[in-house]
Amino acid sequence: MAGLARKRLIARTKRVLRHMTPGHMVRSRMTGGVIKRFADQMGMVYFGSVHAGDDDHRLIRGHTVSHSHIDNHYCVGSVHGYDIAVVLRNDVVLTAREQREQRCNWLIMTIDLHTSTDLPHLYVGHRNRDAAFQASFEQLVPLYIGALGRYPRAFLDNYTVYGHATHTIAIEQTITPQIAEVIMSHFDHASIEIEDDTVYLYVENARPTSADLEKLLSNGLWLACQIDEKYNT
Repeated sequence: MAGLARKRLIARTKRVLRHMTPGHMVRSRMTGGVIKRFADQMGMVYFGSVHAGDDDHRLIRGHTVSHSHIDNHYCVGSVHGYDIAVVLRNDVVLTAREQREQRCNWLIMTIDLHTSTDLPHLYVGHRNRDAAFQASFEQLVPLYIGALGRYPRAFLDNYTVYGHATHTIAIEQTITPQIAEVIMSHFDHASIEIEDDTVYLYVENARPTSADLEKLLSNGLWLACQIDEKYNT
């Protein structure tokens, strides 16, 4: 454990030094400009960098939260009646199988659901991000789904659904085959987590464009509406 903590400290120090280089600072300002314009367009408030211990801002949690993550370009607001938050989070995780460090740059969007139903904790991850998820979160396990309906083959081939085994049926009721079809066709490589009545969307993207942000917002609002309509009717 001491060796792992030392590796994480070294990795974090390297990241801090890398973020101080002129090239990185220029790219960060350009990305900040894109996200700030998006926030202004959507009526959100842009804060820039935030720290985990800052009581003035709500910490974006989910499976990527850690003692070593760094958050930048944080913004919050309400869009179409939903409370939204956006952040760029970077961290270094140690993959379980290969025991190697993997640098991750997540574009994260959270949407607070309206339903009062206690939803199960679940994660729908693109298979090319399985190693990063398993390195950052160990409590959920891969599930075999399909008891309530037939899921698209392409979805099962490209995504892994994680949760607690005892919650499998509830998770299938939340991420139905119809929703899975849209995730497969419209969400590109985005991964989804639902925890504490919040939808988290993750995309590995250190330099998002306006189109990337708009698509993530559109997909997230659609998913939130689908879930709310299902459990509020």
